[in-house]
Amino acid sequence: MNIPIEWSVAGPAVIVAIGALVALLVDAFYPRRTWLGSGLPSSVALLWGGIELLRLRDDIVPSTFALSLIVLAGTLIVVVASNVMNFENAMPPGEYHFLVLAAASGALMMVAARDLVTLIVALELLSLPSIALVGLRQGDSRAIRSAWTFFLASVVSTAITLMGVSLLYGVAGTLDYDGLATGLRDTDMPDSVVAVAVVLTIVGLLFKLGAVPFHVWIPDTYLGAPVMVAGFLSSVSKAASLGAVLTLLAEALPRTYDTWQPLMAIVAAVTMTVGNLGALRQTNAVGMLAWSSVAQAGFLIAPAAALLTTDGVSAPVQYLAVYALANLVAFAALAVVLRLRGSLDYSELKGLARTDPPTGVPLVLAALTLAGFPPAVIGLVTKYVVIRPVVEGDHVWLAVVMAVNVMLGLAYYLRFVAVLVDRPAIDDPYRSPSPPVSIRISKAAVLIGTAGLVALSAWPDLLLSNLP
Repeated sequence: MNIPIEWSVAGPAVIVAIGALVALLVDAFYPRRTWLGSGLPSSVALLWGGIELLRLRDDIVPSTFALSLIVLAGTLIVVVASNVMNFENAMPPGEYHFLVLAAASGALMMVAARDLVTLIVALELLSLPSIALVGLRQGDSRAIRSAWTFFLASVVSTAITLMGVSLLYGVAGTLDYDGLATGLRDTDMPDSVVAVAVVLTIVGLLFKLGAVPFHVWIPDTYLGAPVMVAGFLSSVSKAASLGAVLTLLAEALPRTYDTWQPLMAIVAAVTMTVGNLGALRQTNAVGMLAWSSVAQAGFLIAPAAALLTTDGVSAPVQYLAVYALANLVAFAALAVVLRLRGSLDYSELKGLARTDPPTGVPLVLAALTLAGFPPAVIGLVTKYVVIRPVVEGDHVWLAVVMAVNVMLGLAYYLRFVAVLVDRPAIDDPYRSPSPPVSIRISKAAVLIGTAGLVALSAWPDLLLSNLP
């Protein structure tokens, strides 16, 4: 079996992988182990990968280009914002940046995969470093437990995916997407066998996306992981998983639309509802964002019900771009708050927008964007964008569920905003007239991401015209 590989298109993933090795070597031989020492080559590799991606834009499928850009930009924000962990002896900087870039290269391979072998290899290249990142902090028993939870979920999801892949290969006799589409159309196998193969493959990927009922690992993992690792999982990892699912369904499994369309619609509806109900009960910012990411996965999956329409692929990609940026701004700001205050409970965040505007105001804007509530116009626009193909595909019941869940989301996002803008009970004892350089760098990442949200809210066409 000969599966052709376009090595030129794989350029960004190869560059990022090389950057991971360089970051590890610099950390090993540089006299002082600082986050800037290994973070600088990591940032350079991500920027170089972005330049290479732009050079190859005409040779890449538009949706793959957009998803790859989200992965690279999101990883860059994670790397820069992670400077807040500088001189935290429990977190080795070289290993951290190596694992982040290794996972990012896997994510880039995932969104570009056009055969099932590449997809599985990329899935593991993303998953294994991500698991290590969750449990990397030395002496943190909760992080280790969270890593084990993530590991077990990953093992189960990979096993289920491999079962589905082996059945698809047995049915179609090939592993590349074009061959699968043809083989499934011409096969003499019973429809029940094809349906089982398709469902097992999709279910395994939905584990990574955090869809219900495969979401149980997310809250525990996010709460136990370092804050920026949780941000990476909620944005970059989700982008890769979504890209893999959409590409597989649209290019390899269009003939089985009647099998997976009802499954995706039901999973989307249940996922956004369970995620929102879980978020309503949270009093910790990371816990709220963890359950929120489950709910947002439902919104990302919903357009798959109309995937074969004009906007079936573009709508979730555009929604993902805004969701990922807002989520990363929120997690980066919370990483700074955790470094200064030691807690992310709502009681500790009360009045943050008043006492520390450079951190609190971006958190407010990120929450409003995720809620789709003005003045974060881009959040409202993308909510419309993601609901429109569902309505046009005559899935009215799903559109109604999405509208109800938008209202549920408003409840806990606006509650979080109310905490941030409330009057603090006492003067803020954590303000420092001269914060360390590492915190300033992390705050710069927060402000740059916030500027992106402001620009997109002022000119939504920047997103809608330039991403497919």
